[in-house]
Amino acid sequence: MEIIRKTGPYIKDDNNTTKIMFNLLISLFPIILFTFYKNGIIPFYEGKTNVIEMFYPLIFIITGALTSFVTETIYFKLFLKIDNNQLLSTVKRSYAIFPGLFLSLVLPINTPITILILGSFIATLVGKLLFGGFGNNIFNPALIGALFITSAYSIIIANNGGYLNKLELDTISGATPLANTSLVEGIGTYQELVSPYGTLKDFFIGFIPGSVGETSAFLCLVAFIYLTYTKVIKWRIPTVYISTVFLMTYIIGAYNDLGIWYPLFQILSGGLFFGAVFMATDPVTSPTTPIGQVIYGMFLGILTVIFRYMTSYPEGVLTSILTMNMFVFIIDRICSKARFNFSKSKYLFIACWSLIIIVSMFIATSFNKDSTETDPNFNIISKDVSNNKISYVVTQKGYVGNIKASVTVDDGKIIDFKVIEQNESFYSKIESDDYINTLIKGQDNLESIDTLSGVTVTSSALKRLLINTIKDYKNGSKENIINEDTNNSRNNFEIIKMEDNNDEKIYYASNLGFRGKIILKITVLDKTITKIEIDSSNEDYMEQMIDSGFFDNLVNNQNNIDSVDAVSGATVSSNAVKELLKKFIKEYEEYKNE
Repeated sequence: MEIIRKTGPYIKDDNNTTKIMFNLLISLFPIILFTFYKNGIIPFYEGKTNVIEMFYPLIFIITGALTSFVTETIYFKLFLKIDNNQLLSTVKRSYAIFPGLFLSLVLPINTPITILILGSFIATLVGKLLFGGFGNNIFNPALIGALFITSAYSIIIANNGGYLNKLELDTISGATPLANTSLVEGIGTYQELVSPYGTLKDFFIGFIPGSVGETSAFLCLVAFIYLTYTKVIKWRIPTVYISTVFLMTYIIGAYNDLGIWYPLFQILSGGLFFGAVFMATDPVTSPTTPIGQVIYGMFLGILTVIFRYMTSYPEGVLTSILTMNMFVFIIDRICSKARFNFSKSKYLFIACWSLIIIVSMFIATSFNKDSTETDPNFNIISKDVSNNKISYVVTQKGYVGNIKASVTVDDGKIIDFKVIEQNESFYSKIESDDYINTLIKGQDNLESIDTLSGVTVTSSALKRLLINTIKDYKNGSKENIINEDTNNSRNNFEIIKMEDNNDEKIYYASNLGFRGKIILKITVLDKTITKIEIDSSNEDYMEQMIDSGFFDNLVNNQNNIDSVDAVSGATVSSNAVKELLKKFIKEYEEYKNE
């Protein structure tokens, strides 16, 4: 008897790769048709677009898929030297259209075609081909392309209309539902978060602003059922992912006396359903073990909630999936051993449940504040009072960091508003849209002023800054203050340089003033200050301080700086100069004591 030896596998599944990808494409067709209806047909029917623009959503999607196909074809031909006879079959086996196809579905509808083409090229080349092609990539290629585009071209997309189609540009203020959560005070209410976009039914069906193919949770749910039935994806990752976000946001909402609508709002907003069904289940970049898939889904949910509530990025799905892609091999290694010994994975489950409870309660309690408390993101640095006129220097937390501004209020009206310091990523749009003057003109009803699409967090911060300043003015506090952070006061003060001039030593020292840095030129002879001059300053009242003899008084009373009165009408600026001089003297006290 002849013995024939063969290598495994011996049990084969009829669900081969070609069939899997075909079923995946079928599941996307309803979503593609819906985006054509929502972003093409409805705006055309309402008279907002012409016939060519009506077909733009389909052109957009086809362009992304075609770019990926062409990129892989050129790569196989030029770099891998694939023969012409085998080129088409090789590209076909690589399922080349999918990186660009998925990328087009997760981008804003107003992304310029040229940027989509570049993003599809990056997604295909960097996210897929450089890792070795189909089946070898570590990260989801479409999300690599999306990350590249959002990092490099957000301001261009925002200026082009952002996430809003032609009809939504006329009917919605500019922010997507999740971006809107950062614009409301506190955790928000149903009227603030849901009502501007309709009802939760509109969220479920998909008639809300968002990426091209991500808005319809209903169609994503249909796709989930179909893909699970055809064994294209495993049910665990999407189910656990969405359930984790629901549970955590339910805890956050319940602690703040919000109903079941709040977690529903969170899971129906943004790209959570689309990401959970299509992106997180990518068989190449997700765990293969059942326990690993559960752990993976739980961590995705935890990260999404963290990104949404504790960072400046309100979406969270893209970054969560890319982050967890890096840990798939670790999860699979641990959980492969746990298939027959669950105790080997118990510490991962303990970590997940601990994080769910701790993170949820931390976020929940951070929103549960006494209504009488002031905005924790707002700070008054200084306040210069002259009768009914108050000049403020204040800060408000923006998108990147604190925005520092000067605000002058006279008889309850804002007469001047200038931004002194800011590090916002897209502040140029604030300037180009003249948003500062818009706020000044609309100061009687600031809450009704729309934020700017693409810079929603920054424009909202500027609006909150004025609201908080006016609130302080109306509270009736008329005391001059210089509110210095003792932990940072030394950081504000700096000896820039020292020059020798025979027996004299000339120091250049700086400190924070009313409108930025004040730099003094201080001359020291025999360890005594003999002269104080202004080297650099943006203060408005320096001439008044010089004419009043203020600097001569400081020299004459250098042993008791506090005895020198501030200059009337320039209280904050003169007090800032006094503080600078006091710090200088303290810094070099040893010269006096020797």
